[in-house]
Amino acid sequence: MAVSIIIPAYNGAEAVGETVSAARGIDSTVEIIVVDDGSRDGTAQAARDAGADRVIVLPGNQGKGGAMAAGLAAAEEGTVLFLDSDLGESAALAGPLVEAIAGGAAMSVAVFPEQRGGGGFGLARGLAAAVIRLLGGIEATAPLSGQRAAPKAVVAHLGLAPRFGVETALTAEAVHLGLPVAEVPLPLRHHPTGRTIAGFIHRARQFQDILRYAVPAAYGLGWPALSSAATVARVALWLAALAITVTLSVVAGPHAAVIAAVAALSGVVAWLPCLWLSTIWLRLRKPNYLGRSLSAAAGIMFPIVGLPLLWHSGLPHDLRTGAVIVVSVLGAVGLLDDLFASRRQARGLRGHLRAVLSGRLTTGGIKAVGGLAAGAVVGAILSPRHPSIIVLDALLIALSANFINLLDLRPSRALKGFGVLCAVCILSSPGSLGLLGPLLALAVVAAPAEFAGRVMLGDVGANVLGGAAGLGLVIALTPWQKLAALLLLVAFHILCERLSFSQAIEKNRLLLWFDRLGTAHLPPLPTGAAP
Repeated sequence: MAVSIIIPAYNGAEAVGETVSAARGIDSTVEIIVVDDGSRDGTAQAARDAGADRVIVLPGNQGKGGAMAAGLAAAEEGTVLFLDSDLGESAALAGPLVEAIAGGAAMSVAVFPEQRGGGGFGLARGLAAAVIRLLGGIEATAPLSGQRAAPKAVVAHLGLAPRFGVETALTAEAVHLGLPVAEVPLPLRHHPTGRTIAGFIHRARQFQDILRYAVPAAYGLGWPALSSAATVARVALWLAALAITVTLSVVAGPHAAVIAAVAALSGVVAWLPCLWLSTIWLRLRKPNYLGRSLSAAAGIMFPIVGLPLLWHSGLPHDLRTGAVIVVSVLGAVGLLDDLFASRRQARGLRGHLRAVLSGRLTTGGIKAVGGLAAGAVVGAILSPRHPSIIVLDALLIALSANFINLLDLRPSRALKGFGVLCAVCILSSPGSLGLLGPLLALAVVAAPAEFAGRVMLGDVGANVLGGAAGLGLVIALTPWQKLAALLLLVAFHILCERLSFSQAIEKNRLLLWFDRLGTAHLPPLPTGAAP
């Protein structure tokens, strides 16, 4: 396997020559590219003297990610091997990284032996490992290793994060996409920075650069393969959507607008802790239909943040009580299903209801019964003297919850479905924003990550949004309008039992356009990179 070796170097004149000479001994090496990242000590000349095939001198310091990108653009072979400039003679031992790619890995990463007398207190390394675990789902042994090989097309597809965030981002993005990443123990050595002032400054920069990648990626606002212009556009659109949501809530009164604003701010602050809670603490991570590893219950933020806000929303007491019941009960049964559901138990709403009627309780059955029970209690609170309306309200709330649940199979569908139901409520009764405003604001907070295909709302999130939208229909529509909405929901559920909703969307141009609207996925994996 022909390989291009790329060595980013900054003020590395002392060791880069030895590294280049040693790297020449790696089997299948075709070219060695050294990228002088704005050095001031003769790094470029040392690389030339050692026989580097190409030396690229950057006009100013671009950081490690920028230097690697320059080398990648110049590489002519299909496989690239990145090596740090301070490996010295141990660079000759990096060959197994290339062999791992030949053996089927999409990326291989060198694991160094323990080295005495180097390193700091492990804060940057710990942060990198935590980011990879959160965004990718694996425990990385060497999260900061710069020694790694991959097909050039794979690296270009993943993108290279700026500066010292590049290694963490490469690993996290690869495992997020379901690509096989191999960690290879190798007896490599490099010059540790040590616990000196310069060393601590270096690690502080590493820490900062890892956060520069991780925070936008976790919010779905940016990642290495997304251009800077696209990231700015996503942030601007996100902030505008939050502002519009808060502004619309003024229709329901000043207090409703304040609650919506608090919801938006609280959601922004709570997103990362809730993502950690669902992904790491509850271990709710699943592959989606593309095989990408996602946080599977990111919507846990909706009940956690939404419940106290709804309680202090200033709604009439009976409606406020009903909202708390819907969000808490549907959130709880949804989380139960996220934690313990098995597709072998039963499939579809009809399958779960059949299981319940036959005396076999499934998590899906508990979810269905819980939704109906919560809807019935809320219906009784809102219309205590009208049994037929109670039944209608219960079905409307339960089926609305399951409607959004069924949509949470592809990126953005659940939020779009919630938005459509909210639009119906608001157009029918603008005052319903007092109920829906806080959850709309939280949905906007979650939207970038959900639209980017980086998280699933999970049953806990979809249930809460659907149940709240169902309650919005209950208070916004007349009895005959409720009946019409219920019939539409029943028809949708019957169709979903008989055919694939995704296939139906593919056959309808309007639905397909709406389904793909705003979903900014990475382009398809390059040929041969799919797991």
